[in-house]
Amino acid sequence: MSGLVALVNSGQNRAFDTGNGNCTEEQPNLMRALLLTTVVTLMAPQAFAQTPGGAESSVATPTGADLSAGVSSYTYREPGNQAIEIHAPKFVAAFTGTFSLSKQHHVFVQGQFSGTTGNTTYNGWCSPFEINPNSSSPNGYELDIGDASPCNESGDRDWYVEGRALVGKDLLGQRWGWSPFSGVGLRYLSNGTTGTPGYRTDQYLYIPVGLTARTNLGAHRPLSLNVEFDALLHGWQNTHDSMLGGGDVPATATAPPFTVDGFSDISFSQSGGWAVRASGKVPVTNVIFLEPYFIRWDVKSSPVNYETATFTVNGITAQEQLGAYEPHNTTNEFGIRFGIHF
Repeated sequence: MSGLVALVNSGQNRAFDTGNGNCTEEQPNLMRALLLTTVVTLMAPQAFAQTPGGAESSVATPTGADLSAGVSSYTYREPGNQAIEIHAPKFVAAFTGTFSLSKQHHVFVQGQFSGTTGNTTYNGWCSPFEINPNSSSPNGYELDIGDASPCNESGDRDWYVEGRALVGKDLLGQRWGWSPFSGVGLRYLSNGTTGTPGYRTDQYLYIPVGLTARTNLGAHRPLSLNVEFDALLHGWQNTHDSMLGGGDVPATATAPPFTVDGFSDISFSQSGGWAVRASGKVPVTNVIFLEPYFIRWDVKSSPVNYETATFTVNGITAQEQLGAYEPHNTTNEFGIRFGIHF
């Protein structure tokens, strides 16, 4: 094999292509946000005019289930001198179940599950592997990465699923209902590279804090608007470099041919980041709704961690520790879903 190149897009990733030369791939004050939500939730009922019967229920959080599906535009970016972008149109689906904990006090709980999937296009940078003389190495050389050049790839599978458990309280007026909520969420992302599904995975554990405003457009046809801030508690990122195997690199004017035998997997810890979300649920009929939405994630870079690279020169095999990190990255997702409430 020939044409071995290193992938520099995601900082930690060192994927390579053996044929065509193409390759793929900060936390505001959490306690303040939680305190604000608690204060709003526990505000005295006098602040909101409680209205009886149907007028009250028309702007309360409806119990039952919502099932929806649609499409989205998904863009992941790593800024910098060698910025990269991974983007794709995706299919999306979501389910929300809402239950009343106390009808008297207007307290509700929700369980939410959503997911997206699609094939991505990568636009970024690739670098060739090279070796340089090093007398302390068993084979007399050290593994290094050469100058980067633009590259791209498309068709790699990318998906994520997200589960959330929320609790909230309805504060009801004659025309508007206000529903602050909080809880816990977990997001699991998987993306592939060079035809290797699941090459890179991310898990984000976060605390959502949000507010839904709801008003009645007609009989049993409420319009709701939602804003939310998510504080990242911890992120786990795993890059499965062992799945990529190895490859041969031909001789150059300054170095003999060598073989990259493989890499170990590498993982990163992320503790700085946030997301914002906004959505609106527009009734089409009494049970059918349209829901446009926007999600933005901003995650800080991770500390450096190390993986083991194994390579052979002139029949002698050596191992080397390579440092890498998960760079600062952002993700924007715009979407629209059609759904049914039952």
